[in-house]
Amino acid sequence: MYRIINKALCSLRRAPVSAQGIAASIMEKPLTRPRVLVVLGAGSTLHAGAPSTKEIDDFLFAMSEKTVSSVVSRLEMQRTAGNFNFETVLAALEELDEFCVRKSHPTAWPRIGGYLAAFADWLPDFASNGDASFMALRLQLIGRIKDFVIGRTASGSPDRLKSFFDKLRASFDLTVVTLNYDDLIDRSGDWYDGFSAFAQADGSGTFDFAGFPQRSMQESNVLMHLHGSVRFDFPRFSAEPPSEGEIIRRGVPVFGLGAMLHPPGGIAQPSPIIAGDGKDRWMTRACVPFGYYYNAFVNTAHVCSKVIVAGYGAGDQHVNSWLQEYPRLHGDRRRMVLINPALAELPKVSECMNLRGEDGFFPPNDSDKVEQIIDFLNRS
Repeated sequence: MYRIINKALCSLRRAPVSAQGIAASIMEKPLTRPRVLVVLGAGSTLHAGAPSTKEIDDFLFAMSEKTVSSVVSRLEMQRTAGNFNFETVLAALEELDEFCVRKSHPTAWPRIGGYLAAFADWLPDFASNGDASFMALRLQLIGRIKDFVIGRTASGSPDRLKSFFDKLRASFDLTVVTLNYDDLIDRSGDWYDGFSAFAQADGSGTFDFAGFPQRSMQESNVLMHLHGSVRFDFPRFSAEPPSEGEIIRRGVPVFGLGAMLHPPGGIAQPSPIIAGDGKDRWMTRACVPFGYYYNAFVNTAHVCSKVIVAGYGAGDQHVNSWLQEYPRLHGDRRRMVLINPALAELPKVSECMNLRGEDGFFPPNDSDKVEQIIDFLNRS
């Protein structure tokens, strides 16, 4: 998969499509400096102690909870060890919950899935679960993963990230889309993320629905946690849907998930971090902040010909699809820097800089390498 994505990014040559008109309606003033879109995957914060996908897998798979171990065991029988990860387990729990609701209530709300309940029955491992909520267990696991990430990164230093981004900021405006849950990037500078400021460090901010679409194209330092953050939380519980949106942002990481708001049985709800299969559905079902963030990511890809992709294993198709669109959108004007030690060796083309092996660790330590990246992005 990663090789296919990289070939598409680096070798496809087509005439550029003008994107200026696409963003004109949300741009109040023209860009005064070139903007760089930065996409960060799990490998981008390993240097500061953030867990890898494999470490999260080991953490979750070692849990003694009976249902979790049964799900892991069944997936191992089907796929063999090493061919699935923690997100597969979370997706399985979601499907089991739909199956359970539909099995117990065949005429339940049509939005609930569980189609296989008409053709299959419970395996012995799960027959005793009855009406147990697999979705509740899924949320508990997400909370534990969130706590695990906080524990691993609370004392991690953002200094290397700050140094790298400060050098970029001297030449460019930045839009950073991180797929990571940790807040190391938040601590690396002053960012606009659409949430209001708060009076106290441990306070909370609400999302600016009206201003974000425009400001995300104008602010010089934009940060978007596309898959959620350890700082995201639920608003306080109320009998009515919250007016401030589904998610608020705290000034510091928040352990656990708090309360789930208005959860109908058999239907997954947005949470402060999103994981599992189909993460892109939250870009349409949970407007705050994920829908707004994804829309801003797409708009930025349309107008921004310069992009850095670091530590990303190409596992999210909703991200891949727009990175693959770069050759069509920007043609030979695109400047794409791929940074990953596991990056496949690709044909060299003038529009792409591929940093792999020892050169592929992020952020770059070598100041000369950073200057090479900046010079490449500035090349006309």
